[in-house]
Amino acid sequence: MQSLDLRQIRCPLALVLLKQQLLGLDNGTHLEVLFSNQVAIQDIRLYLDKKNYCYRCNQNTLLITLDNQ
Repeated sequence: MQSLDLRQIRCPLALVLLKQQLLGLDNGTHLEVLFSNQVAIQDIRLYLDKKNYCYRCNQNTLLITLDNQ
């Protein structure tokens, strides 16, 4: 499982870095993404929904687990 720590990064740069990371994922790879604020997580969730990614979000820890299938 890969991870991407965006806790020190603000949007829109956080979204750009996530997009770059997603491009390099192989099918079936899991990616854990850590965020520092609700604004970033809302923007990224909108993007993931638009691109039809499967993900689970834990609001308490601001952790999104992506499954690239």
